[in-house]
Amino acid sequence: MSSTLPIRFTQYITNNMTRKYLIIIFLLMNAAAAFSQNGFIISGKITEEGTNKPMQNATIHLKGSSYSTLSKIDGSFRLHITDWYDSLEITSVGFEHFTIALQKGNTSGIAVNMKPKANALQEVVIGVTKKPGKSFMEKVIDHKANNNPSRFRSYSYQRYTRNELDIDHIDYEKAKGSGLKSLMLKTYSKLDSNAKDDKDLPIYFAERLANSYHSVSPNIDRENIIAKKNLGLKTDNLLSKLDKFYFFFNVYDDWLPIFDQTYVSPLNSNAFSYYKYFEGSTMLSDNGDTLQQIRFTPLHAYERAFSGTLWINTKTLAVETVDMHLSKTANLNFVNDINYSQDYKQVYDSASDKLVYMPYKFTSEVKFESGLALLGLPVPEDKNGMKFIIKNTTVTDKIQLNTSEPSVVLSSLIKKEQTTNWDKSEMFWVQNRPDSLTIHEKNIYKMVDSLKENNRFQRDVKLIAFAGTGYWDFGKYVRIGPYSSFVSRNPIEGWRFRTGFWTMPGISKKINLYGYGAYGTKDQKLKGMLGLKYVWNEARWTKTSISYGSDYDFIIDQDDELDKDNIVNSLFRKNIPFTRMYVKQALLKHEQYLSPNFTAKASLTYKELNPVFDFQYRPINPSIDKPYDSVFAKRLPVAEASIGIRYAHKERTTILNYDNIRLGTFSPILYANYTYGFEQGKAQFEYHKINIGMEQRLRLPPKMMLYYKLEAGKVFGTIPYLLLNVPAGNEYYVASKYQFNTMAPYEFAADKYVSLHTRLYLGGTLFDKVPLLRKLGWRERLSFNSYWGNMSKANVDYNKSSNFNLVGKAPFMEASVGIENIFHVMSIEYYRRLNYLNNPYAKKDGIYVGVTLMF
Repeated sequence: MSSTLPIRFTQYITNNMTRKYLIIIFLLMNAAAAFSQNGFIISGKITEEGTNKPMQNATIHLKGSSYSTLSKIDGSFRLHITDWYDSLEITSVGFEHFTIALQKGNTSGIAVNMKPKANALQEVVIGVTKKPGKSFMEKVIDHKANNNPSRFRSYSYQRYTRNELDIDHIDYEKAKGSGLKSLMLKTYSKLDSNAKDDKDLPIYFAERLANSYHSVSPNIDRENIIAKKNLGLKTDNLLSKLDKFYFFFNVYDDWLPIFDQTYVSPLNSNAFSYYKYFEGSTMLSDNGDTLQQIRFTPLHAYERAFSGTLWINTKTLAVETVDMHLSKTANLNFVNDINYSQDYKQVYDSASDKLVYMPYKFTSEVKFESGLALLGLPVPEDKNGMKFIIKNTTVTDKIQLNTSEPSVVLSSLIKKEQTTNWDKSEMFWVQNRPDSLTIHEKNIYKMVDSLKENNRFQRDVKLIAFAGTGYWDFGKYVRIGPYSSFVSRNPIEGWRFRTGFWTMPGISKKINLYGYGAYGTKDQKLKGMLGLKYVWNEARWTKTSISYGSDYDFIIDQDDELDKDNIVNSLFRKNIPFTRMYVKQALLKHEQYLSPNFTAKASLTYKELNPVFDFQYRPINPSIDKPYDSVFAKRLPVAEASIGIRYAHKERTTILNYDNIRLGTFSPILYANYTYGFEQGKAQFEYHKINIGMEQRLRLPPKMMLYYKLEAGKVFGTIPYLLLNVPAGNEYYVASKYQFNTMAPYEFAADKYVSLHTRLYLGGTLFDKVPLLRKLGWRERLSFNSYWGNMSKANVDYNKSSNFNLVGKAPFMEASVGIENIFHVMSIEYYRRLNYLNNPYAKKDGIYVGVTLMF
């Protein structure tokens, strides 16, 4: 009997075995490929010798390969390789080269301490290759529209932000006294074993969680703050003003805003006019796509441009990571260096049914100047001098794209979420932080909790807060200040002393009793004001206030200029008659939130105006309801009702003393106001006023910015000229962008008018071409202001005994040229009046000074 198997059975066994072997071979190959793709991960952290500070943008390269990467803002790096190499080389401008022998199984947590060179050369492009990257970047820029996150019609996400302010290069060995710094150093060094080596001391830390919504139709651009947390110190209110240093932007935009300036994005549509690009190594992403490294540097010195690295997906041409920095040559006041990093991850898009890149993590580090460099003096950097560093991290979570929520449902959700109950429990933060705190950050909270029981610490913190904000708080109950207005001087009052007060949330979070008192040594009069505010809704700002007071009209309306009642202005007063009015006023005012962009206000006021300068008007004869012919009065009673509406897109605001303080926007601001003057009590005049206007800070990349304010209005009625439109003249040699600087107060009047204020900030466009001026960081600015007005014959005849001027066919004009950023805070401006030179007290020209913190 034959021992062979039937042919068909043999074929089956053979084929089946073949399939099994093929499957096994395929699996082994996949395993090998997977192993090859997973390969080896080399990671670690790079620090600077002597300071142990993290080093960003150091180049990490595997010798003998094309693998390389750059260290991130915290000094960390990570290389994903498929083939083994046994030497790691680290290089950075100004530091000696560093080489490490690698061992398999021991490639994580590598610590590298870089030693500075004795004579560091100027920055150059470092890399394995200097292969030009222009052709590749042309493709990337051509595909911007396909990868720009702003292309989606709607998206929402949760945004978590944490901010930290440190003192860098601090010597812990000198913590031997009992002062504030020594207390903090001793306490923190006990909590953090690395503090003495790191040589930094955290002095501020804050966290914030918010939900953000964006939609093209309907137009929604809204952020609802869900929770806030800080250290609970008096200095928190002062240091929270540093929020202008917390920035994140869309690298796909042509221009990236930093403070009030704009910088060229490495993905700018005209990028090759500003940057040079070099291809680096390639690596595989987590999903197996190839990533191309691109290094970029400014094409010219002192360009408004970054240096850094892009990692770009070669398949989609989308950015996966960007690391870049600005140095002090960028002419950023007080700032020595800015490091910025942005990471993208793939998110599901329901509209296209595919994964797309969206930014999910932003980190930045802002290093400030120290010593004389803080004053803008071109001195060598003191690398061991104490500096301030601001560290920011933003993580987005729960990203949803092209959601199909009905607009009514979405609007209802946004409204429902709005709250000012931002204080949350520690359990809430543990459960909702998308990015856990580091041990270092946890120790900051522990340090402050320990120090809060120290009376010396609490006192010193209050003194610092008082020096920075101008206000002194008595617990959580009463606030006094600001100290800038404690003492001033003027011709009528002589030396003037003033102090204000506000109740605080410790008494009530909604009700605020406020006021101030003032006394002049020359007129020996007590003045002041007392008022009450009620905040109906802080999230959707709605407030009602009532007040009564009597004083000279010192208070101004602009949030970004000082109250004129201060000693500094007193020193720069022009030699002209005192032109203020003594005002007694009762005021009822309401501020109403309408939408994220629209606000409204309404007021009802009764006041008596008593000018200290020469003024008289003819009161109304009640028997004939016409003005007397030869009877004159000086005190002018007025009753008015006003309403106004204002549009401002994406305007930043903050709450101070129960007031909503506007911090500005770069979008146009539109406003319209109507005032009705009516007969009430001693008020005899009935009239109507309307005015409309627009103002904007308009960026003109790469270096310039234009501020303009255009306003027009008309007054209906025959009334004293003080109730008409009187353009704001400046009685000080302190430059103001809201006033006519060479015009005297009450010099002109009109019942219909058009006014224009402009200021062009050149941002170093010309001065950057002069080496010395470029090093000093000085910047140029130009201004032009104009006022045209007319007056009806009825008002001219009624006010014929008054002392003012009419504008003729030619509008009033003035122009200036100036230098700003002197010592990083001062400006000097030469103003020249272009016409109406023969008017009384007209100043043909003059030098005007200013103090402004700009970046």
